[in-house]
Amino acid sequence: MHIWHLTYASDGRNPLFPDEVACRKAVRVLGRVAGTSTVLFNIVDDHLHLVLWCDRQRRGRLARALVQALRQVATVPVESARVRAVENRSHMKWLVDYVLSQTIHHGIPSPPALWSGSCFPDLIGARRVPGLELQLKRALPRFRIRDIYQAVGLTVGPFAPLPLEGVRSAGIARLVAATGAALAVGPTLSGKSAPVVQARRAVAQLAAQAGMGIADVAWALDIAPRSVRRLHGPRVDAGTAKVVRMRLALENGV
Repeated sequence: MHIWHLTYASDGRNPLFPDEVACRKAVRVLGRVAGTSTVLFNIVDDHLHLVLWCDRQRRGRLARALVQALRQVATVPVESARVRAVENRSHMKWLVDYVLSQTIHHGIPSPPALWSGSCFPDLIGARRVPGLELQLKRALPRFRIRDIYQAVGLTVGPFAPLPLEGVRSAGIARLVAATGAALAVGPTLSGKSAPVVQARRAVAQLAAQAGMGIADVAWALDIAPRSVRRLHGPRVDAGTAKVVRMRLALENGV
């Protein structure tokens, strides 16, 4: 296995994924296509940094498949990847800070730890993207996750999932927004796609556990109260609820 640093840029250096909807779609593309070969990534305005852990043959296939998939969700043409081999452990350690700090380096108007294009939430368990399993600990076996907080400008951490009383205090509007961010959908949770329905189900069930009323959930999701009741079953898995509560905890810490 080898480690590779791929950079995808837009043709003309225009924004690739200019809003939350497009950025979250791009993250889901990374999960679907690169999946368990992904080590790190960060999507900034006109380019995307991606670190892969795979053999040379798979790297070639993934590079081609990703450019085709990203072109389906980008608002401007995406150029083919620029590929560089990661030479040694020092190079890989440098890449951790380099990739995670891209949000700061390029002046993205978002707290770096909350930026949807960054893999930071995935690394600390504050987001779940289908198919995405970051391989940072395999690429750097001695690396400690707590060492990444400084790269995104945080002086506190690690975080624990927000208790249910904290979820209640956060309120239904924040719960909806955090669920969309934690599951890489939305941000409005409108529509009938399977990922959106799963996010709505998570909102309804976490709200009920936290003691929020059905009327509040119906208002926040813009659905009828009877639809909220239907969202109470089947149950979402504990992992989904946990990443939403981690996202809320992360927001409180930023």
